[in-house]
Amino acid sequence: RIMARGTKSAQHGVEKDHGSDGARWFSSNPGKRWGEIFFLYFSPMWMLPFVIVVITEAYKQWEDRGYMTLAVCVVLPAILLPLLFPGEADRNTPLTQRYWVKANVWIFFFGFIGNYFWTHYFYRLLRAHYIFPVTWTLNEVPIMLYLITHAYFLSYHAFTTPILRRYWTSSFARSAPRPVYYAGFTIIVFALAYFTAFMEAWTLEEMPYYVIPDRRQMYLVGSAFYMLYFIISFPMFARIDETGDKWTLSRTALESLGSAMIVFTLCDFWRLIVGGLNVEGVNASGVPFIPAP
Repeated sequence: RIMARGTKSAQHGVEKDHGSDGARWFSSNPGKRWGEIFFLYFSPMWMLPFVIVVITEAYKQWEDRGYMTLAVCVVLPAILLPLLFPGEADRNTPLTQRYWVKANVWIFFFGFIGNYFWTHYFYRLLRAHYIFPVTWTLNEVPIMLYLITHAYFLSYHAFTTPILRRYWTSSFARSAPRPVYYAGFTIIVFALAYFTAFMEAWTLEEMPYYVIPDRRQMYLVGSAFYMLYFIISFPMFARIDETGDKWTLSRTALESLGSAMIVFTLCDFWRLIVGGLNVEGVNASGVPFIPAP
């Protein structure tokens, strides 16, 4: 409800600052619109190397340097391309005020915390673990995954932000009573979050270095846990520069960190209330990333 209220306010702010121009997919802010479209085009850029690597099974011959090279190649276009070839709306805009920079900053903090801390909930509650042949890790998570996560989180949010905007700028959202608006918004966010979480779990099915003891439960229950990330991040990310008030980089970072703290709390509530999957060896007691004495 808090996220729905914030997005409802963003909707009214956009109407006030840019005029009411009916339902739309992309932002009426030229810089943000360009950034959103760029990130959609960016998605095939990082997906293509993955497809090639999976088809050729080249990854089976790699160690640290190979995986890190792939990760760098995946994430760099999200930064270098808009920097070297800015959109017309950004050419006279200071770098720190450009939407694509703020989007990268937001995703960086959110994704870093997700990998550094929340991955351990998967280790503890879902009994999933990585067996990549690498030694370059940070808090028991391969460093290359921090970079790869940045790429696919950018894509996830690039796809979902236009869908959310289409809803909150629709004639239905403008005229519906608030309880009805909130209900519709909540259903859309939860559907997008679960679909995203499920599809990621499903596409990892053939990955030999991601071990899951019970894939069926992982798809159904594990996806519900993973969607906790996105029921918060999708609407919160969509708020960046959504009204006439341009965000600073510090606000962007703080908003991302605040969103991550909400997810952190939800993950631990899940640990306390729901617990782990019903598979042998799962122990949901104790904070996942703090070793037992």
